[in-house]
Amino acid sequence: MSFIKVDKSLCTGCRICEAACSIAKEKVINRARSRIHIYRSDILELVDRVCIQCSKPVCLSVCPHGAIYKRGNSVRVEKEKCTGCGECLKVCDRLFLSPEGDEVLMCDQCGACVLKCPENALKIV
Repeated sequence: MSFIKVDKSLCTGCRICEAACSIAKEKVINRARSRIHIYRSDILELVDRVCIQCSKPVCLSVCPHGAIYKRGNSVRVEKEKCTGCGECLKVCDRLFLSPEGDEVLMCDQCGACVLKCPENALKIV
């Protein structure tokens, strides 16, 4: 199983990864539509939020619409089934609701953010 890992010792918090993700997935620069989020909770603490592809994903078990599924070792959201109800967000802080509130955004490990990180702070492990 692989997932994107943030090396906080290298990350500057530039958020280029968020822009790269939204371009790759949505064809626009809109950080609110990114599947990875990096922010500072205070001056000393960098917080990263990106799906780590849990082996036993709780988000899957709480989705009332069957929109979250597992294929092999990959956890995914089926956009057509997702209503944006947010039940999965209650159990996982690595998923995001779209700005329109109609779908959940989950990192699918495409690596677009990894390729664009100027500090090489992102790795697929």
